[in-house]
Amino acid sequence: MKIYNVSKHSIMMIVSLVLILLILFFIAMKLITPSTIIMTNENYTEILKDCHDKPYTYVNKKIISSGYIFRTSDFSDTRFVLARDMLINESESRIVGFLCEYGNANEFENNEWVSIEGILTLGDYHGEMPIIQVNDISRITTPNDIFVLPPEI
Repeated sequence: MKIYNVSKHSIMMIVSLVLILLILFFIAMKLITPSTIIMTNENYTEILKDCHDKPYTYVNKKIISSGYIFRTSDFSDTRFVLARDMLINESESRIVGFLCEYGNANEFENNEWVSIEGILTLGDYHGEMPIIQVNDISRITTPNDIFVLPPEI
């Protein structure tokens, strides 16, 4: 068995190099992963599903989306779902969407179409789930195509 004579200086150089490589790796990952997510009719349910499956991948990401205001009776005045109708078949659809929080949410009526920009966070609604903290919201006209398709499995 050989024993190498390694100086403290050499060990410190190796440790420093490893730390620099780790920092560069994390910077590269941040650059590769988009910091703004733009939801469209085509990618809406894919992003929604992926975000619920792997929420920590999306935390602190900026998100831009549109949909209509949907509330349930147990929501506070600051909460709503940015909803879309997911087409199951020719005669059936389901409401899907992100839970959102916005201080002046009560200024918007149920079924009113809006465009939002916000930051994805994790919060609690019958358990931990992704919640968009809305920074900007504006009324829009109802689009011609209100449906989104189910995510591909």
